[in-house]
Amino acid sequence: MAEQKSRMVDSRISLGNVLTIFALIVGFAVQWGMLSSDLRSLREDYGRRITDLEEGWKTLGQERIREARDLADMRADMRWIRATLERLEWDLKPRK
Repeated sequence: MAEQKSRMVDSRISLGNVLTIFALIVGFAVQWGMLSSDLRSLREDYGRRITDLEEGWKTLGQERIREARDLADMRADMRWIRATLERLEWDLKPRK
């Protein structure tokens, strides 16, 4: 008679194999749920940050316009002060 080869892998499914497969499926499901909730929260956070940046950009633009206007007013005041001082200088020169 021919000798029967010993099998290295048993083709029967044991309770340990079923529990291992079940644990893997549950682990994948939990991980998928956590990943999808993280992605959802990141997407919401991304949208909120975009709106915050757009509002900040508008505010920054308005602040920059206000600063430019204030700088122009300061230049006009400096010109008026310079013109006034020159006029006073010219008025005081003949008196000497």
